[in-house]
Amino acid sequence: MSAGRPFVRPASQDTNSPLSMASESKVYKKRPHRKVKSGCGTCKRRKIKCDEEKPICSNCARYCSECLYPSANSDTPRDGSASTSMTPPFIKTPESTFDDSPISQRSTGVHDLPTRDLALMHQWSISTCYSFGNGLLGGGDPWRIDIPILAQQFPFLMRGILAVTSLHLSKSTIDPALRYQYVHLAAYHQDLALPEYRAALVDVTEKNVTAILAFSILTVIYSFATAKEAGTLFSSGCPEWLLLSRGVGQIPPHWENWIERGVLGRQTMHRRKIQSIDAKLYPEDYRLLALHGMLSTLRPEEQNEAEHYIEALYWLRQAFAHAHFPDSRISPMCAVMYWVEHVSQAFLDLLMLQKSRAIILLAHFCVLMKRASHIWYAAGAAEDILSELQQILNPKFLPWIQWPLQTFGMV
Repeated sequence: MSAGRPFVRPASQDTNSPLSMASESKVYKKRPHRKVKSGCGTCKRRKIKCDEEKPICSNCARYCSECLYPSANSDTPRDGSASTSMTPPFIKTPESTFDDSPISQRSTGVHDLPTRDLALMHQWSISTCYSFGNGLLGGGDPWRIDIPILAQQFPFLMRGILAVTSLHLSKSTIDPALRYQYVHLAAYHQDLALPEYRAALVDVTEKNVTAILAFSILTVIYSFATAKEAGTLFSSGCPEWLLLSRGVGQIPPHWENWIERGVLGRQTMHRRKIQSIDAKLYPEDYRLLALHGMLSTLRPEEQNEAEHYIEALYWLRQAFAHAHFPDSRISPMCAVMYWVEHVSQAFLDLLMLQKSRAIILLAHFCVLMKRASHIWYAAGAAEDILSELQQILNPKFLPWIQWPLQTFGMV
């Protein structure tokens, strides 16, 4: 060794050098096993392959379903099957979640939200928000990210989010007491939101139009999830959610450019820009086409109703075809709203009068609704509607709804 030159151990001789350690770990590191038995709870329940995309898999995004994965810290049984908890963090039991005290003396500021409402926001962000989006890829993102941010400026929108999330949880619990408390909490938030929402409607601007639209959509879902008990759905003519859904679809022309530039522009205008397709793409279109036969028995004084039935039937055939045709990229719930938004007010007026042919068309619409029953707020809705329609329809017209009745096993 020359004087004055420091001795440097060659890297090959330094057993503690990073290079040496990395080399050893590379030699002995076991290749990970890629085959997994995981997937979201919805895909497991439906027994279909899950692509395990996070935070929502492609199947759940397509059908607007809940996409819940087993918790990372959940206990796994020895046989390897993971246990999945559907209860969100912070919302464990009635004792830990609710109390009967007023919320900050009816304060409406976002910063005043108590712990239980923060828990609801958590549930919204991991699950409820994915109920929206029209089945478009990434369609739930604005509801998960942008709408909660917007809600910080508009308390009525924040309350709408909390109300719908409370109802979502009420549908997923089997505890009657807890279910009641969630429903009660949902009504509380909705009651606080409505006056502010109505005040905002007086002066709609580009700044608040997206908040107004988002709350309107939330209100439709709220009405859907709080529908009256079976047997009373048509006590006021027709289900409330049907009228509300049509209202959301009737966007004033001067709002459209504002909405298109907003975070809900893509999915809101999506249904409005859907092109008509060949309805015969739907294999059972012949069943719908046969409904033209019921118009031949219209009495002379009813002839002015024919055009409204024909138009409603045309849009119903389109909705079925789009829902069936993959290239349309329309989820079942999107197809449901597509029909509601396209039928004329005159047809809804006939339905309010409980005209037999309007009831027959709505009964066939229930078949389309049934395909969206995997969505929490639509579960059981189609069955309830058809059951009541069967009771109020003139018996001589019952043969016209045999297909819907057979589809639901009600024959």
